[in-house]
Amino acid sequence: MKLIEKLNRQYIIYSLLVLSLTGISLYHVLKAIVKEETDEKLVNTFNQIIQTDNVYLNDFELYPLISIKIDSTETTGRVFTDTVIQVGHEFEEYRQLVDHIKLNGLKYQVTVRESLLESEDIYQTLALIVILSFVFLLFLLVIINRKIANSIWRPFFDNLEKLKQFSVQTQEPFIPTKSNIKEFEEMNGVLTTLTTKVISDYETLKKFSENASHELQTPLAIIRSKIEALLEENQLSDNQIDKVHTIYKTINRLSKINSGLLLLTKIENKQYALNESIDINAVLVSHMQNFKELIDMKNLVLEYKNNSDWTISANKSLLDILISNLIGNAIIHNRNGGEINIELFKGLLIVSNTSNSAILDSNMLFERFFKGSNSSSTGLGLAITKQICNAMGLSIKYHFENELHFFTISNIYS
Repeated sequence: MKLIEKLNRQYIIYSLLVLSLTGISLYHVLKAIVKEETDEKLVNTFNQIIQTDNVYLNDFELYPLISIKIDSTETTGRVFTDTVIQVGHEFEEYRQLVDHIKLNGLKYQVTVRESLLESEDIYQTLALIVILSFVFLLFLLVIINRKIANSIWRPFFDNLEKLKQFSVQTQEPFIPTKSNIKEFEEMNGVLTTLTTKVISDYETLKKFSENASHELQTPLAIIRSKIEALLEENQLSDNQIDKVHTIYKTINRLSKINSGLLLLTKIENKQYALNESIDINAVLVSHMQNFKELIDMKNLVLEYKNNSDWTISANKSLLDILISNLIGNAIIHNRNGGEINIELFKGLLIVSNTSNSAILDSNMLFERFFKGSNSSSTGLGLAITKQICNAMGLSIKYHFENELHFFTISNIYS
């Protein structure tokens, strides 16, 4: 729930609560005022009656408003009460005054009544008018509050949108929308400082990664050449030769890891231009020919179906690495006498292969240094493939079906 909506909801809830209490209080206040006015009217009517000629004080009855009759009970004080009297076929509420007077040695009970129906209608109508006015005012205040809040919070939402689009890879500084609100300006200052530091740290880390990878290439090449020269001298024992071979394999693997990490860094830093128009079918045919000897060595059956041409705007070097990794992966992890199936559609490439291994963990498959059951692998091939797909606007997914491992590459913009 948005902050403005939550504030408005709380505002409406508390306003309705106050409005309800105000309405109830107003109703009772109006009722008390009307009752007081009615009592004064009854007293005036009573005073007018007792000032009339004595002849009218003999058991006079004007139902249901006035009643005068001789009363032999003990005199009581003036009493105001609410009562219900039947008028015709209906019962109506009345306010009545009962008092006594003495005249010519006789005591009379005088009862004066006033209908409360008109008064009830008056204060109910007044209460309704006031409540409706409050409701309208509340509705108006909510609308005004929303407009004011949107205006006040606009710089905040603008900066939030800019933060969503912020990326350290673009190297574009975060420039916040200015505001005349002190708290927002303090937040803008913190965000500007933070994003500037993040960009600076990222640039430092990127340079370190590139320099480290480049610097490692030279000593690795020297070590490899020295080992090769040592093996060519034929002055080592068989045990020493085995140890040197192990070192040589380790150096080669380390060199591949270093090259792979350097390639990943370059891809993540967008150092490859993606402006070449490339026919994927031509790339597939070229790599299938390059891998023909390896395919024949493992007696693999390769089936390729070109259902439709697919031309994309990409980088030739990256696309070669992508296709090479997919086909090479299908060969290396395949069993002898297995099969490889490649299908090309417009916007879709499917590579499937048999394997000695079961279903792989799709959540970890494209992570760096994930090797599965092959311990000799550097664990960077599919991670590089994933990064290349991301860079070229492609999506790669894995699933296992009918004893086949499927890798599907599709255009996310199609």
